[in-house]
Amino acid sequence: MRAEVYSTILETLRKMGGKALEQNLLDELRARGLELLPEILRQALLKLEMHEKVRVISLDTERKLIELVEA
Repeated sequence: MRAEVYSTILETLRKMGGKALEQNLLDELRARGLELLPEILRQALLKLEMHEKVRVISLDTERKLIELVEA
């Protein structure tokens, strides 16, 4: 995955106030011209979570909350 994808995800989260539901983040990324499949977004979020840039919290089996960890 290209570095621009990770930076776009982080920038979008910042503009969304530092937290967003996974589906809302996916919709906002699409509005910005970044077409990602949900599976690809999850892979990117996992990598960002491993690097302590975001935190992914499962609200239930369907919904996930993504929070920005870094400033």
